[in-house]
Amino acid sequence: MSGRRRPPPFEAGQHLHLVAPSGPVDVQRFEKGRARLVHSLERAGLAPQLRPAASLFARRGYFAGEDRARISDLRAAFGDPEPGVVWAARGGYGLTRILAQLDPKLFARARKCIVGFSDITALLSWAYTAADLCSLHGPVVTQISSLHPHDLDATLEWLRGEVPPPLEAEDGGVVHGGAVEGPLIPANLEVLRSLIGTPFFPDLDKKILALEEVGEQPYRIDRALTQLIAAGALRGVAGVVVGQLTGCDDPRRKEDGDRPTAEEVFTERLGRLGIPLFTGAPFGHEPDRNYPLPFGARVRLDADNATLIFLEPLCVAP
Repeated sequence: MSGRRRPPPFEAGQHLHLVAPSGPVDVQRFEKGRARLVHSLERAGLAPQLRPAASLFARRGYFAGEDRARISDLRAAFGDPEPGVVWAARGGYGLTRILAQLDPKLFARARKCIVGFSDITALLSWAYTAADLCSLHGPVVTQISSLHPHDLDATLEWLRGEVPPPLEAEDGGVVHGGAVEGPLIPANLEVLRSLIGTPFFPDLDKKILALEEVGEQPYRIDRALTQLIAAGALRGVAGVVVGQLTGCDDPRRKEDGDRPTAEEVFTERLGRLGIPLFTGAPFGHEPDRNYPLPFGARVRLDADNATLIFLEPLCVAP
C-alpha cells in the first residue's frame, strides 16, 4: 500500500460536511443532488449528520463568497473533531486563490476524505502535496441528481473502505499499449496546468495520470499540454488515461474539417511520450457519468484493454 495518509472509512452517524470552496452553488441543483446523496447513504447504512458550510449559498461575483469566508468554511470542516467526509457542492473557480492560506497540519490531523473534481482538483492536489493526504476525485453534489447509479455506488464503495470494479473505456481507444502500476493522480487539465510553478503541483514521477476537461477548445488544450511537457512536469509519468472532454471540440470543425478534435490533440501531444495511454474513460463533466478515482492510491493501467484496475482501498481504518 502506498505510504500517504489515508482517511478512515465513512460510517453511519459521522459528519458529512458540504462545502463550496470555489464557485457559487445553484440551490435547486444542489438540493436535488443532496437529496439523492443522503438517500443513497441511508440505503447503504451510512446515514450521516449533515454539516452545511456557513457560506454554502453565498455569492461574490464568480465565487461562493469572499475568500476569507471560503477559507473559514474549510477550516471549520477540517477543524471539527468528529470524523467525517468533506464533500464539495460544485467546482467552478476559486481554490487556487486560497490554497496558500490553508493549514496542512489541520488537514493532516483531521484525515477527512475530500470528495470533488474540476476546480476541486486544486484542493485534492494541495492535500496530497502539503498534507500528505489521499482523497477522492469524484462527483460534486450538484452533479449527483443525474449521475449514473453505477458511479454513485462506486463512490460510496470507496468511502466505505472497499475497492470498486475496474474502470473501462466506453469510447475512444488505445493510443499506446502496455501495462504499468503506480499511484493515481486524477485532475482537470486546466486546473493542473495552473498549479505549475507552485508548491502544490504533484510530483508525477512514476505516477499514473488521469485527465479530463470541459469547455476548452482544442487549441487551448494543445497549449496546456504543451506547457506541461515543456515545463518538464510530465517527466517520469508512467501512463495516462484520458476521460471526458466535454464541450471541447471546435464548433467550426463542421465547416473546416482540418480542425482537430480535442481527443486528437490529446493523442498527438501525449502520444509522443511513448507510454501506455488510452482515451474515452467515463469520468469528468458529463452530467450522467463521473466514475470516482482515488487520488494517491495505487492502480494498474492496462492500456491494451483500455482498463484502469484499482489495487488498494482509499479509506483505511487507523
